[in-house]
Amino acid sequence: MASHYKIKIKNGEKLFYRFSVSQRIQHIILAVTVVLLVLTGMPLRFHDASWAPFLYALFGGIAYAPVVHRVAGSTLLLLFVYHLAYLAYHIIRDDVRPLKQRGELTAISLFKLLLTQPLVPNLKDARDILDLLKYLLFLTHERPQGAKWTWKEKFDYWAPFWGMLIIGTSGLILWNEGLSARLFTGQVINYALIAHSDEALLAGLFLFIWHWYNVHFSISVFPMGTAFINGYLSEELMIEEHYEYYVEVMTECGFSRDIKPPHGYHSDAEVMQGEGEAI
Repeated sequence: MASHYKIKIKNGEKLFYRFSVSQRIQHIILAVTVVLLVLTGMPLRFHDASWAPFLYALFGGIAYAPVVHRVAGSTLLLLFVYHLAYLAYHIIRDDVRPLKQRGELTAISLFKLLLTQPLVPNLKDARDILDLLKYLLFLTHERPQGAKWTWKEKFDYWAPFWGMLIIGTSGLILWNEGLSARLFTGQVINYALIAHSDEALLAGLFLFIWHWYNVHFSISVFPMGTAFINGYLSEELMIEEHYEYYVEVMTECGFSRDIKPPHGYHSDAEVMQGEGEAI
């Protein structure tokens, strides 16, 4: 059985392509730098906690921990700039250039193009959130059928953008307080310190609770999701999280006869019929 690039057959199991090598490398750099920033930054915020001096000492204490923090922060800022360039390159190559070649490139078409990028939140995401709430409240027996990128993944993606703007800008101000004092008022520096500390705490909580649960600790993927390493997602996870996209890819690759139903699928009519028969 031949494999399409979107589906890889390994030991009789279908694996679905999710992330390119470049995207996986960017994610690894992001993960390593953020963890280093949290480990070297939180001991300063919670300096009076019993664990703070021990953790700070692991990174060389006051002599080396700030260096580690700044190197990690600089790497993260460079990654952010690279990712913006990466996005611009692919959008121009894959979307803008074809529009221009067809003579359809206008301000309105460009605006619509940007609004319909795969990771931009849309009405389907809102419907999926409502459908999930209805499912969790037992108002329906059908789970939302996720697209290629679900609302949870989009939330995961856009949260670092907000964090980079706040933490990155404030971190640059705090890097050299002497220079900053000549450029800004003391009030601005104080605001930067508060913003840097509070947003970093929020980012750490988001990472270790929301993101890690969804991609590693959820019962569907525990003890660890592997898509960020090998770039592929199993058929079971595709059915559970991205069923709408699963059907699309299976049909496109010639496996329409092998499409499996959604997990736990029972239409409301079937459930009502079953309840009637039980009575």
